[in-house]
Amino acid sequence: MSAGLSGEGLRRARARAQLLDASREGTVRSATAVVSTLVGVQAQDPAAAALAVGARASGLATGDVDAALGDERSLVLTWSLRGTRHLHAGSDVRWLVALLGPKFARPGRRAEQLGIAGDIGDNAVRVVRDELASGGPLTRPEVKERLAVHGVDPSGQAAIHVLHRAALEGILCVLPSSGGEERYVLLNDWVAAAPAIDPDRAAVLLARRYLASFGPASPADFAAWSGLAAGVARRAWAELGAELTEVSIPGGTSWLLADQWADVEAAVHESGPLRLLGGFDSLLLGYADRSGFLDPAHSERVNAGGGIIRPTVVVDGEVVGTWAYRRSRRPDRVEVETFRPLRDDETEALEQEVVDVSRFLGTGPLTTDVSVASGET
Repeated sequence: MSAGLSGEGLRRARARAQLLDASREGTVRSATAVVSTLVGVQAQDPAAAALAVGARASGLATGDVDAALGDERSLVLTWSLRGTRHLHAGSDVRWLVALLGPKFARPGRRAEQLGIAGDIGDNAVRVVRDELASGGPLTRPEVKERLAVHGVDPSGQAAIHVLHRAALEGILCVLPSSGGEERYVLLNDWVAAAPAIDPDRAAVLLARRYLASFGPASPADFAAWSGLAAGVARRAWAELGAELTEVSIPGGTSWLLADQWADVEAAVHESGPLRLLGGFDSLLLGYADRSGFLDPAHSERVNAGGGIIRPTVVVDGEVVGTWAYRRSRRPDRVEVETFRPLRDDETEALEQEVVDVSRFLGTGPLTTDVSVASGET
């Protein structure tokens, strides 16, 4: 089966798959359900990760994300996709780490520069595992102290690289900080055991899950999002075979899971809402080519350099601006810079979204300052 989508239809289809359509209103979604749908949420910035969840569920607050990470243990924080820190549903974390870890845990040039390659690095990982097994959760300063005894320089970045490797080898995960030092714990002590999945089968499972929450998309998009080698991504894609529907989009071809087409047909006729997304949002990280929802003329306003992706304003699946939360002496404020003037209905929707962000963060009332980016009319 082959089908076609306009640029508008493509944006709306992706917004629906990403839980950024109007279904947030009146739909009960837990923090864990949102993260599971997205397969994972980048969490280098904890506040941004929480905002990614809040933008896709009605009525949640940051405390719900914290509870899922803490007492409930239904969310887990570790390194995985692209070798970066993510939130994952507890039911997903083991097979994802087993699939992605072998690529990203391998010591490279940076490990050599830090003096933790070869036997020294192997021993450092064993030390972390043994210390966590005997001493329970440890903070980063405590890990540095233990590693220093074994010749690892505690003054630089060596310790965090050891922790990164240990996480990608399935040894540990990160506990929520609760305002203090983050701690590390053995994954086996935090997450229930699960049957191992053959790597080839896991790659196909990941491709299927990716398409369910990011389609329409391409194998190149899947590789960019996951961090899998291009050949692995293409083979997993090919294994889906008859499960896929080819979709013609402006400038190329993408694919959907065949059973998604009915949802896509419904989505293309429904204008999407305005949403304030946090930095590093899954929408921005999910595709090798963002031109379907972000005009390349504005990409540098979103990509701040150094791997930073700013918080964005999305209307009907399209990135139309950036925003920032500014603390002040009261009231705190939200500064919005749009790429075009907002319509009256969009301005009203923005004010409502700021109120919801305030509720989600528990900040109290926020003022909103809106400007149009320099050079835009």
